[in-house]
Amino acid sequence: MTRFFSTFRSVGILLAVALGAVLLFTLLGSLLIAVGLFVTALVVIGGIRYLLTGKGVVEVRTQTYRTGEFEMIDVTPPKPPRRDR
Repeated sequence: MTRFFSTFRSVGILLAVALGAVLLFTLLGSLLIAVGLFVTALVVIGGIRYLLTGKGVVEVRTQTYRTGEFEMIDVTPPKPPRRDR
């Protein structure tokens, strides 16, 4: 009889672990889908904003230099002022 209850206890533990694993993977899958939808919405909103306003999220200041017949565009970010020692 003890062996019979031991077997049922083992089966019960395995079922509880399986149920916990199913719930965990369901929760993680739902969170992954929610994050994916959020990122997709941000990308779409950013694209619509760019199309309507012409402004991107990150703006790069450029300077155009003319040397003779060639044009050069400097996209180097400005350096902070030097400190005297």
